[in-house]
Amino acid sequence: MREFDFIKAISKKKSVFFNPVIKGIGDDCAILPFNDTHDMIITADSLCEGVHFKKSYFSPWQIGAKSMAVNISDICAMGGIPKYAVVCIGFPGKTGDKYIEMMYSGIADFAENYGIDIIGGDTISSPQINITITVIGLVEKSMALRRDGAKAGDKIFVTGFLGDSHAGLKVLARKGNKKLRDYEYLPVKKHLAVSPRFFEARALLQSGLVNSCMDVSDGIISDITRICDESGTGAVIYADNLPVSYSALKIGADNHEDAAGYALYGGEDYELLFTVAEKNIAKFMKFAALNCVNASQTGVITGKKGIYIKQGAKIHKEDNKKIWNHF
Repeated sequence: MREFDFIKAISKKKSVFFNPVIKGIGDDCAILPFNDTHDMIITADSLCEGVHFKKSYFSPWQIGAKSMAVNISDICAMGGIPKYAVVCIGFPGKTGDKYIEMMYSGIADFAENYGIDIIGGDTISSPQINITITVIGLVEKSMALRRDGAKAGDKIFVTGFLGDSHAGLKVLARKGNKKLRDYEYLPVKKHLAVSPRFFEARALLQSGLVNSCMDVSDGIISDITRICDESGTGAVIYADNLPVSYSALKIGADNHEDAAGYALYGGEDYELLFTVAEKNIAKFMKFAALNCVNASQTGVITGKKGIYIKQGAKIHKEDNKKIWNHF
């Protein structure tokens, strides 16, 4: 069973709620009613040694920081403000005290940067390092940036560059901790240190011009699929318009690979993927320029279901075998 299929299966089994729920399974965060001015948003992510990180690449502080950052990114993707966190950590009994302290320092330091209070959690023995964090945030009432609002004709945008994190992983897999060349430094840094797009997301929410949004954690093809599934739409991604950095292009050339593939199917960029109605494009571009939101138009939402890639004059269906799948 693929990851998407598993999520669909469990969401069908839980279709009736006993408590007030605005949005349950299917978005970056669950949305719950909170008060007259704000909704509560809740997310949880797990990082597992050997799947999400290798100790040979990451320092213990970086492991902790990344585990907090990926959760904050989910809160940001909905335009929210993170407030509280619950941290659960598992590690082998032979792990040194200093290593554990540095790992938790990464979690705590990153939380402090965003004004998050760590209010509880659990610690267990585990065959390898596992960190699961739940983050609770707030967002203005009925204003959360959701996945299910994309409409046919919407233009697809993404912030920053895509493919850098995957390019950085390519370098680390080949070189480990050996000396990096100048153009390898930034992609490696992006893989090791996640930077949630907090200010950009808040700007997008305040613009009132965004129909759908999520963060890019598994590659643009995988994640636009999630937006389209929730919205009942399809999409065409313009491969030639993907924002790929010079560094990723160079690393792709080093590996005899097309760096566009890193952007399409590589993960862990944690940029924002969002859609804007065609009639609002001029207004949005002016807003983005005034608010320093660096975004590239990379495709269009269609009424016909299915995800397609346009490269040059050719259009072909995406290759779902290239999409990251945990199972």
